[in-house]
Amino acid sequence: SHRRYGITNLNEKVASAWSLLVDSAYAQDLSVQDGTGIPHLPGRSDWSFETDRFTPTPTLCKIYKSWDFLVQAAEESTDPGFRKEPFIYDLVNLGREILAQISTPAGLNLTDATSRQTLDRLEIRSVGNFYIGILNDTDSLVSTDKAFLLGPWIESAQRWGRSLNDCPSDVLLGKNCERFFEWNARTQITTWNPTGRQSEAIPGGPIDYASKHWGGLIRDYYGVRAELLVEQALQDERDGVALNSTELKQLYATHAYTWTTMVNKYPTTPVGDFLLVSRHMLNKYKSWFDVCDSVIGPIFSTS
Repeated sequence: SHRRYGITNLNEKVASAWSLLVDSAYAQDLSVQDGTGIPHLPGRSDWSFETDRFTPTPTLCKIYKSWDFLVQAAEESTDPGFRKEPFIYDLVNLGREILAQISTPAGLNLTDATSRQTLDRLEIRSVGNFYIGILNDTDSLVSTDKAFLLGPWIESAQRWGRSLNDCPSDVLLGKNCERFFEWNARTQITTWNPTGRQSEAIPGGPIDYASKHWGGLIRDYYGVRAELLVEQALQDERDGVALNSTELKQLYATHAYTWTTMVNKYPTTPVGDFLLVSRHMLNKYKSWFDVCDSVIGPIFSTS
């Protein structure tokens, strides 16, 4: 780990962090498919939380503790290795994993709340706001590292189209190839199959199959999608009926068409300070891991 970061002096907190990772994240063989609540509503919680959807497993506790140790190491040291890649990537990626795992029970709670025959306004607002909040927080965190930005993906797709001039599409108007390639890039990471302007639902297929935990995508696509669910559920609660799934499918389709055909720009360089945002998120979601000392026992660095 020290060689990876270019750190010459032994840092006990880095050593402790990686010892925990070897005993947790790197000690399990999980599916490569993303089942978290970031792109999936609901997601699936296979290993990170107990059945109460709140108590973290020993594995997740160790990952959280490793994130905490790396944050502390960077805050306490002036070594330049803590201010550049790949340390920035590792720190942000650990935090991303923690928030993504929390998003899964959060999404399950929202799905439960909006699936009841008798909808409860207070419950929908409470679990809905929390779920949307953690999506936005994840977006803010990953936006601090260049590896998790949507902008370069779109910019790369546009470059492929700049030398071409005849790209017809059944969804887009005109034959602009730069826009055609951007539309394809946006569609691939969301609905996979194109969604038309008048679609009543997103076409069947591997929806969210190529989903990504990228800054810009989480807030503007997954976050807005969750807001549509909450708004529809609240409207149906006012009307005294169960969730109108037909109307919701229409809203999702309109959102998918709108987002995939937009041409708004996304940052291609990091936004925000990776360490300050990491510390903020670590503190904000600390209560989820207060139980970890009783789950795996107190863990201290060897310093």
